[in-house]
Amino acid sequence: MKYCAKCHCGEITLEMEHDPMMQFMCHCSICHQRIGTSISALAWPEHEINIDGNLKSYKIIGGSGMDMYYYYCPSCSCFIYNKPELLEGMAYVPAGLLGDQIEFKPTVELWSGNRPNWMKKLPL
Repeated sequence: MKYCAKCHCGEITLEMEHDPMMQFMCHCSICHQRIGTSISALAWPEHEINIDGNLKSYKIIGGSGMDMYYYYCPSCSCFIYNKPELLEGMAYVPAGLLGDQIEFKPTVELWSGNRPNWMKKLPL
C-alpha cells in the first residue's frame, strides 16, 4: 500500500510505498515537551520515505545520550519526522500525518514510566 502525508501548509509531502516496520507510542519527556503529550508514531527506514520539499532540522541529545534529529516544514513548522542516531537509518513519522490511511495499532510503548496518568496502558 502507498501512504501519503503532508504538512499543514502542503509545502512538504511524503510518500511511503511499504507498511511501517513498527507502530508505537513514545512517552519520553522530549515528546511531551515537543508536542504536549505522548506521540503516536510509525517507523520506516528513512530511505523508504520519499520527501518532496525542503525540510529544516535541528538536533538534540536524546534519552539514549546520542543525537536525535528533528525535521520540520520551514513554512508552517509542522513536525514531519525524527530520527535517532541510536537506530541509524530509522525515521519516526507522527501517525497523525497519515490521517485515516492507516489504523493505528501500536505494539510498542517507549518510556512507559512517563505515560500520563490519564492515558491507558497499551494491551500488549
